[in-house]
Amino acid sequence: VRSNIPNTSLKPERNASLNVGLDLSVLRDRLSMSVDYYNNQISDMITAMPTTSVHGSGMYYANVGKMENKGVEFSLQASLLRTRNFEWIVGGNIAKSTAKLKALGGEKQVILDGNYNGMQLVNRVGESPYQFYGYQADGVFSTQAEADEAALVNRTGRSYSAGDVRFVDQNGDHRIDDKDRVLLGSASPDYFGGFYTQLKYKGLALSAEFSYSKGNQAYNGVRRSLESLSTFGNQSAAVVNRWSLEGQQTNIPRAQWNDPMGNNDFSDRWIEDASFLRMKNVTFSYSFDKKFLNFFRSGTLYVTGENLLTATKYLGLDPEFSYSYSDAMQGFDYAKMMQPKSIKFGVNLNF
Repeated sequence: VRSNIPNTSLKPERNASLNVGLDLSVLRDRLSMSVDYYNNQISDMITAMPTTSVHGSGMYYANVGKMENKGVEFSLQASLLRTRNFEWIVGGNIAKSTAKLKALGGEKQVILDGNYNGMQLVNRVGESPYQFYGYQADGVFSTQAEADEAALVNRTGRSYSAGDVRFVDQNGDHRIDDKDRVLLGSASPDYFGGFYTQLKYKGLALSAEFSYSKGNQAYNGVRRSLESLSTFGNQSAAVVNRWSLEGQQTNIPRAQWNDPMGNNDFSDRWIEDASFLRMKNVTFSYSFDKKFLNFFRSGTLYVTGENLLTATKYLGLDPEFSYSYSDAMQGFDYAKMMQPKSIKFGVNLNF
């Protein structure tokens, strides 16, 4: 069977780029800073476009997209205290990047339905690419009276009951279907960066490096599988709080074989804030430059800890992940191994 429609007219994308930077160092290099700004205007962008089912293919790739990608980064380093034997250095950077789709070949939006654990994405003109696209959930119907008052039906016409998810009826037609899907955020952070500090006294040095990201969303596909309550598969301890009694207040719906009501459809139930602050590494070292037994000229002894501390509200294994190299998959978390915590001891000797 045919999987794609070929396009022999595809050509490279075009990018008109502007980059402006300023570097400044004062006080005998004790304070240095830099500011960088970029603006990329991308045209002839290769974009997946919908086609009629007559073609027997879901998407057709063509040079029809336009996108603007711009951002700014600010970095600073300062030697707060410097004497003959002691120095304290701090520094860091913060960056903001914004991408906006300007054209999609005449389409206002293109829905990307992938086989990625039910995740749905959308490209919409005027928005950043690869936005999560699904339903908004407003808790769980606690009583049958609440469900009857809402008078909602799912896409197959079945009425919601107590214990079902209360999806937001965006257009007010009392039917939860594709017309009620909305933008749920994206994996692109509002801003990101890192900071570091270093203390040096004679041959001793203590340094630490941190990274952070704020405002990026993630689809926790692992939690969706382990809280589906629709198969005989193992589930997480969270499902102990599932709805099971009239009047029970909970955010986890009732257990139903095969999920006939669609309680586990792609919605903001599975979208989480993946912002984080992480200690990337901390190192304590001792360096010497005196000859030892006329054999060692100099050397360094050190111990380093990596990924020891992470502050985040994300419920997955690791808020800093990459499922694949695809841009569309950056916010998709489906059990990739977390970055390991490690402690390393090392020695570097010069003979």
